[in-house]
Amino acid sequence: MAFRVSSILRQELKLRPAYELALRSSCLQLVLARWGLETAALMGLGGDQTANDDGRKVRAVEAITAAMYESGLDEHATKAEKDMLEKPYRSWEYNDYVYGDHWESFGVLQWILGRQHTIPAYYSNFDRAKLFQSSGIMPADPSTVEKFVGPFMSSQHTIEAQQLQREVDVSEAWVWRARAQVLLGLREEIDSAKSTLSGDQESPLETTLRAKHIPNSLRKIAADMPKTIPLAAKRAHARGLVESLEGGDFAIAVELKGDSDAVTTSVPYANLDQQHLDAIRKIAESRFLAFAWSLEKASDWDIGKVGELVSINPISSVWTPNDS
Repeated sequence: MAFRVSSILRQELKLRPAYELALRSSCLQLVLARWGLETAALMGLGGDQTANDDGRKVRAVEAITAAMYESGLDEHATKAEKDMLEKPYRSWEYNDYVYGDHWESFGVLQWILGRQHTIPAYYSNFDRAKLFQSSGIMPADPSTVEKFVGPFMSSQHTIEAQQLQREVDVSEAWVWRARAQVLLGLREEIDSAKSTLSGDQESPLETTLRAKHIPNSLRKIAADMPKTIPLAAKRAHARGLVESLEGGDFAIAVELKGDSDAVTTSVPYANLDQQHLDAIRKIAESRFLAFAWSLEKASDWDIGKVGELVSINPISSVWTPNDS
């Protein structure tokens, strides 16, 4: 019998019960519905507002909050989620708006539950309109929450183990690449840093690394990133975790708008500007959190703790040996 090296570096992926994912997904949907109202108000997307318009939005916000309690989701929502929903309309702070990054987590949960057919490429977002409709939940109507969650209370997951494993592997590859890019940009600072802490005061470098969820164990290899990234890209491509490479790096499809039709081309991951690098990193982190929580590798629903988890597999999928 052939010995498979990777067999001892794999653990069977065990999902939380389906109803737990459905409840978590429902909490996210209510908060994201509120996020949509707050974001539209912040950006002035409603055009000229009247007193009646504002009144309708206030009533909608109150209805969403009431639905959380009437449906019993308050027992499953995080403290941060409850705090956001209980705040008066137009009183959100910066950290509340950042919760919009969880659209990608919401998408992964809906995919695991069978409500989404595919997970988009890691440089693309889920279609939010279709995603929002996939559960059938109307955020101001608690009965729709019960209708969505109810069937999952007594049902088992239908997702195939091989399919789940592949998407977890893909997620790990992209979150590794996102972290590698952060380390690539900070490698000189990390290399020259000696004692960065004075008492309880955190250095600017530590603040940045923590804010971008970089595990401590990865920081020591920052200096090697220029050589490590091409090697990781080659391995990820060979294992089918990325569709293609460009310049020895993960290929990112970008659309170039010309005078007539738009043209799609590929660029190396490292060639993206900071805005796009941050956007792709947040997609990867948000999806990674959803997989990690669903598989009980993360006990809390907290994006801030993603940096405590290097991988879901015993070894990141990028570095797991091939079967042999």
